[in-house]
Amino acid sequence: MLTPPRTYTLRTLREENSRLKDENLTLREELHRLQHIISALNNLQQSLDSITPDTSIHALLKNLLAAVLEAVDSQDGSLQLLDEEKQELVFVEVQGSSRDQLLGYRLPVSQGIAGWVVTNRTPELVPDVYQEPRFSPLVDQTTGFHTSSLICMPLLAGERTLGAIEVVNTLSGAPFTKKDLDVLELVARMATLALLRAENVGN
Repeated sequence: MLTPPRTYTLRTLREENSRLKDENLTLREELHRLQHIISALNNLQQSLDSITPDTSIHALLKNLLAAVLEAVDSQDGSLQLLDEEKQELVFVEVQGSSRDQLLGYRLPVSQGIAGWVVTNRTPELVPDVYQEPRFSPLVDQTTGFHTSSLICMPLLAGERTLGAIEVVNTLSGAPFTKKDLDVLELVARMATLALLRAENVGN
């Protein structure tokens, strides 16, 4: 039985309208994401421009990590600097629910994904940490936090490895993506420049 032309036209229009609504939603979400990234990069640039001998390193680290988290739509993350003598990563700035427990926490570079990232000077995106044998649950066990997805990015300055930035769990609950990894790589470069500039100003 043939579909009457009017019925077919109405159904086609409804389907097209639904498709356009989905596309508009995707575009709005992408625009929102880009706005977050631009805001984060602007904040990092301001941090770079405002570094003086009187700059509070604590405030600088806090601003750097806040910019990183804003860029990848997360609220939990850490900035870990490498203690080369002891071969440990020191949690010098933490944002999120585990801040009080993790500030100053030390983790051997032989453990966990962050240690692997720093040792190998290679970023890592882990959509599901419990499917990743390199993941160490030690920090989660210490804090009671539940990590599901993470990105860890080394902070590289030539041959030096300053440490790593690690972000965990998106606000939406979805796993991090390759887009998030690309954004974090860009932001981490700016964060590295800010750390080096602060280091040079302090000398």
